[in-house]
Amino acid sequence: MIVRTHPTVVHGTLVSSALPDAQLAGGSDVAVNSVTDQFAAVRPGDAFIACEDAGDVHSAAKAAVARGAVAIVSERFLPVFGVAQYVVDDARNAYSQLCHAILDCPSSQLNAVAIAGGHGKTSVAMVLDSILNIAGRNVATASNQFTRIDAQRSRFVLPTTAPAVAEFMDEALASGCRQAVVELSEESLRNKVASAAEFDVVCLTNLHGDHAEGDLSPQACRDAMATALEMLTPHGMAIFNADDQDSMRVLAEYDGPALTFGLSDTADITATIAEQHTNEQMFLLTAGDETAAVRSKVIGETHVANCLAAAAIAKVYGVSLSDIARGIERVTVVPGVMHRFDAGLGVSVFLDRGTTPIARGAALSTARSVAAEKVIAVVDHACSVTEKLADKTIDTHGLANEEVVTEAVAKVLAALEVSDNKQLRTITEKLTGIALAVMSASEGDVVVVCGLDSRTARQRRVSVSMSEEQLIQNLMYELAAQQKKAA
Repeated sequence: MIVRTHPTVVHGTLVSSALPDAQLAGGSDVAVNSVTDQFAAVRPGDAFIACEDAGDVHSAAKAAVARGAVAIVSERFLPVFGVAQYVVDDARNAYSQLCHAILDCPSSQLNAVAIAGGHGKTSVAMVLDSILNIAGRNVATASNQFTRIDAQRSRFVLPTTAPAVAEFMDEALASGCRQAVVELSEESLRNKVASAAEFDVVCLTNLHGDHAEGDLSPQACRDAMATALEMLTPHGMAIFNADDQDSMRVLAEYDGPALTFGLSDTADITATIAEQHTNEQMFLLTAGDETAAVRSKVIGETHVANCLAAAAIAKVYGVSLSDIARGIERVTVVPGVMHRFDAGLGVSVFLDRGTTPIARGAALSTARSVAAEKVIAVVDHACSVTEKLADKTIDTHGLANEEVVTEAVAKVLAALEVSDNKQLRTITEKLTGIALAVMSASEGDVVVVCGLDSRTARQRRVSVSMSEEQLIQNLMYELAAQQKKAA
């Protein structure tokens, strides 16, 4: 549903004005203030979008009219009478168009950025948000992990529906922001939730997803992610990952303004890693003739690449390299990206939520580069990548009854409220696997907890009273106390 985020006199938006190519198949043109694609959410006076991929559109449209819908938007004429019916080529696209029109097209009044790709989107959004704030820009950012409006955490709205994207941009504008950053997943792009938005920068972090979603082929997924470029304004800037072959193939066929980033020598924005340790890394960031030294608490080449993507976007908006460096350095933790835990045990523990082989490989390769001794992987299911890159792999499946760490894990679980027993068992297995890894490690070893929880921050927050990061840190403290007691 559409809800304005600032006071205004609402006169309604003519559906024909928002959808000029639609054919009015019945009734008279109407003005609406709200639209939804969920018939159960329809309120009197709403427009209802009947999407063909959502089930029985005829029954849904009839139910919407019964609830008070005054307009039906569909891809074919439906035998539903007494309301205005608009036939369009693409209902999903029409949904986005109508949402933005009702809110007076807020993206046209913003410097809007879309971040799309297989992975790394949230990291890029987080770093870019930090850079733009350091540079004194009023920015609103909606990502898979957080929503922030002008440096303040806002109501949690995932940019996964057409109303959510439009409302986020409306809220950004109402809050005085001039820039808006939106993370768009492959599914969001397929559903065209932001197709009516105007972006003057689109960044493709990469197109090399390891697996297709649902029944889609890997190529179909890559094609869906590349459609983000279609949302660029006529003079907008596209940003590509020079280290990603699929992105470079798209760039070869792209005829608009473009920048590239990557750790290769051919990129416009590049970097060289000078030092790498378990608690920080230092790299030299180069943009044209300028170079800046950047010290980051988040380690790994993947993080550096994400920083370069954010730097490329910032350069489009004229941010200085010194502000870019300061913005990167201010980000000390990226949730789920080589998140480091330490309780004085002499063992570094990293959480990396990457679930694909490429993501796991990157995390373990980073651990290998900073480990003084062994690399121990903790995974929900062993795979060829962990077996190849780790000295030891602990599979957490079935570890809930492990007795050797019952005391430490039990103390952590005692402070936890979980919504169901199945989830409690899963958490117990994860913590037990981590505890076993830490207890078997020697000083200088690195433990990497790989891809154990790929759900969004909101999903984790709703179902569990404590974040995964808090659980692991508390476990580390309990293990340290247990070790001290034993000594």
